[in-house]
Amino acid sequence: MKPIRIALLDDHAVVRHGLAARLGTEQQFDLVGVYGTSRDLMSGLAKAPADLLLLDYALSPDELDGVSLIRAIRVKFPDCRILVLSSHHDPSTVALALRVGARGFVGKSEDLSDLINAIHAVASGTVYLNAEMSYSVAEATTQPKPQSADEYSDALQAASLSAREQEVIRCYLEGMTVTEIAEKFKRSIKTISTQKASAFRKLGVTSNNGLFKIKEILGS
Repeated sequence: MKPIRIALLDDHAVVRHGLAARLGTEQQFDLVGVYGTSRDLMSGLAKAPADLLLLDYALSPDELDGVSLIRAIRVKFPDCRILVLSSHHDPSTVALALRVGARGFVGKSEDLSDLINAIHAVASGTVYLNAEMSYSVAEATTQPKPQSADEYSDALQAASLSAREQEVIRCYLEGMTVTEIAEKFKRSIKTISTQKASAFRKLGVTSNNGLFKIKEILGS
């Protein structure tokens, strides 16, 4: 059996080198590239193709957000399957990553043995989520939607969100990424991220999942 060619992207050096050392002990794996930035990753994959990319979902603020990066990789390297490894694994984040092209999602708190199993599963063509995550994602994606746009707008205004913060949250709930929202309104990614963070604070939520829970409540 041919070894699985694996590329790794993580912007934390300790995590990156630790994972590389562990994966290097597996005879069925061939680690073809270890990268710290998305720019290096794109350049490296063009020179050393991989069957599977182990991708850190949340990179530094000056990098592409996880969704945009997954989309870019799927367009440029369609034969490379993507397995996300991240500490950010609330159900809405996992569902979004899968929707845009990831084939699996592993939380950084999971055992290394689970990661090895996930790599084998995704490389074989199946989608990987552990049992708990599968249940949470299924539950999050079957919740009812708001009854009307006006009803949700009233809730945003009641939370004292500025007009621009409301624009950002509406676009975010429609599935747009921070990068796409910045392009739409011709603002910087940093500005959009700041407006999103301010809106989260006013709405009293600390995660993507918390934001979608508010949307669910309005539709109940």
